[in-house]
Amino acid sequence: MIMYHYESQLNNPKTNYFIIDSSSSPSHNDVDFKYYSYQNKSNKQLHSGDLIIYRRSGSASEWGNEFYLYGAAELGKVVREDPENGSSLIAIKNPYLFSHHLMKQNLRTFDWKFRIFKGKWSNFFNMNGITQISKEDFIGLLDRQKDMTPSESNLSSEEESIAIKCYQAERMEAYFINDEVKATPTYDAVNKFFSDKVKFNYHYKSALVANNDESELIATRIIPWNVNKNIRLDARNGICLSKMFSKAFTEGYFTFSDQGHIVLSTVVSDDSETNKLLNKYKNRKIYMNKEYSPNKKYLQYHREHIFRR
Repeated sequence: MIMYHYESQLNNPKTNYFIIDSSSSPSHNDVDFKYYSYQNKSNKQLHSGDLIIYRRSGSASEWGNEFYLYGAAELGKVVREDPENGSSLIAIKNPYLFSHHLMKQNLRTFDWKFRIFKGKWSNFFNMNGITQISKEDFIGLLDRQKDMTPSESNLSSEEESIAIKCYQAERMEAYFINDEVKATPTYDAVNKFFSDKVKFNYHYKSALVANNDESELIATRIIPWNVNKNIRLDARNGICLSKMFSKAFTEGYFTFSDQGHIVLSTVVSDDSETNKLLNKYKNRKIYMNKEYSPNKKYLQYHREHIFRR
């Protein structure tokens, strides 16, 4: 259960619930899961103790101008007020990173309570970036993202905190993380962040096969976890592959050229189905996004150290 994060606030009848837009721009005062800036003169409904869900608007989205929901938190105290422009900076408490970004297609069947969804998203969320929702909506959205990753381990509060730090560090292009943080193993927390980040970059589809069955998708590391601590948070060390392709890639039965073409090993797998699949997709080129495509140095390592020759 993830609701333990917000148990006291959910039991408080004075708690209000919001979806807030946060900018992806590093020049903006917003710092995801740390601070939120807003115009206090026109938006007086936010108070310490209220619960929020983060939304990246279409105009700020990295995903084809499509909005998405990606986390939750509790509002803390105002830490700074600017009388000149009427803005306030409020601290964020108890941040929680979603296990799965909630995209438009994940929300079309969601039973909203605060407002009737009529099939179009235009004007569904308030233009000022702050939309008050119901308690049922808040709980339902947290349940929805968790239901989309049923096999993911339940994390402790310490691990959830590490997942948040992974998100923040990756955005600053800091990719190092140790095996433990204050005696808490990091692998599951990193995997929560890394897995969804890689799948998000590939639009929740396999890089090779026309397969959007998410239960079949794995965020596959190019360089294994134990090899290099300095790149563990780098999503460009990940490729979204179906389970069979992921296993074959990890075991070195195929690799990729710098241009993204499959290169098959001369060593044949013991699994005939794997061999058939690999031969079918021989010379296939993976989806290469300019910003999120695999790092060529990582692909070179895979060719030299993991690929079976």
